[in-house]
Parts: sequence; C-alpha cells; structure tokens
Amino acid sequence: MRARIYNRLSKQYYISEVYAVINRAGDWYVVDAPDDPGKLCLVEYLDFSTQPPYEVNVEIIDTNPVNGKWVYRDGSEVESLNENLQHSKKVHYYGGELCLWDNVRALTELLETGLLEKAQVGLATVSTKLAGWNYIESKQDIDRLMQEYSGFHDAVLKELSYVSGDYFDVDGMILSLAGSKQVRVVFNSDWAKEIEIMLLAPRVVHLVPAAENYTSELFEASVLLKDHMVYFYDSDVEEIMDEYDGTYFVSMGMMWRYTA
Repeated sequence: MRARIYNRLSKQYYISEVYAVINRAGDWYVVDAPDDPGKLCLVEYLDFSTQPPYEVNVEIIDTNPVNGKWVYRDGSEVESLNENLQHSKKVHYYGGELCLWDNVRALTELLETGLLEKAQVGLATVSTKLAGWNYIESKQDIDRLMQEYSGFHDAVLKELSYVSGDYFDVDGMILSLAGSKQVRVVFNSDWAKEIEIMLLAPRVVHLVPAAENYTSELFEASVLLKDHMVYFYDSDVEEIMDEYDGTYFVSMGMMWRYTA
C-alpha cells in the first residue's frame, strides 16, 4: 500500500510505500525516509503535539498488496524482539515485510533509532501501483491526460459510483481499512475513447448535474496538484478553490485508463 506522509520537520508531504505497521502503544509506520529513499524511517500515525482530534502524519492512499512477503506477528511471537529493546516502547503487533521481521538486529535498530538502511535487510524496490493504469502524480501526468482527452472538451460524465468498504453484518458495523474508499468516474466523448478515472481515498465528491434545460457536456476541465492531493474541476481554474459551485473532486490519488 502507498501513503502520503507528512514530514513535520520540513513541513512537507511526500509519497511512500508502506513496508510495515508496528503497534507499540500506538501505530508506527515503516516508510521511506523523506530525504533518502535508501533508508527506512518510523513515522507515528498520530501527532500528539496537536489538539484533539489529533492530526495524522500518515494517510493511506490505497490498499494494494505489496510485492514481497507480508507477515503478521503478535503475542509471544514478539517477545524475543522486545527482549532486545532498551529505549523503544515494547512492540504489541507487527505487520510487514518478512525480510525486516527476520532480521531482529536491524529491526531493533529501526525501533531504537528511527532509521535503517534498506540494504541491511535486503529490501527490494517495492511498487504497489496497479499495472495498466496511468497515475496522476505530476504536472507531466496531468498534461498527458489533458492531451489524450482533449482537455475534457465536450466530454460527458457518464457514470459515477462510490465504494466505501463499510457494511453491516450480524456482528454489527464492519469498517473498511484506511485507503479502501474509492470513487469510479467514467467520461464519454466524441473526441477520444471512453476513459475510467479512479479517485483513490476521496476527500470531496461534489456533484452538480446539469439542469433539465441544459445538456451535460463539459466545455473544459482542470486537474491540479497540491501537497500530493489531486483536485478535479469541471471548468478552467488556475488555483485550488475550496469553495466551488460546480462538480469537483478532491482525493489522495487519481489514476485513469481507457475502458476498452
């Protein structure tokens, strides 16, 4: 899975794969170090220096499985690890890459210091992006989408569906994992082939259908990036607008592909 990480020292966001989740009186995520992709670092999920409800340092974008072997350890299985810890809080649960768990000395170093060279555990380059999809992560990605789809000129929003992952069963409400929520949007056009857009971990879905005495085609659209968040507007805008009276979407991630 991938996440948007907030580095409070630099006050900047970055994107990283998640290599493990470790609970030690709160969840800590093992992710790429902000200034050195050759290193791992520990990032606490909640920022307890803020006022309740506490701000988060880790926001999950998707729940795609990792390419390596992911294992889960708790109870007596983590006691041998805890015996090595002198400065770190005791671990209650580990879920993550097997190569990291198997190297007790390296994992102890990560827990004690907050940093670890990936080479120490032989951690291979991991990418959980899905094949066949085009991800929107840069201005170049946006430019390509706009070129491929003629800037959404005369395009019609054909379908929109939302999957929360939450549901009820006999035991009550079941909550989805962070990053499970998605919105699927299909655009149809005379200018290009039909495309499917997936909004990953959506934050805002503001849909304003055309009035009965208007047709539904767009004249143009805009896709913008800010702090690794993706913003889609159904008109030409030059900057992020938090209040917008048309259709607009805000999500942690966006990917698209042709439907056929």
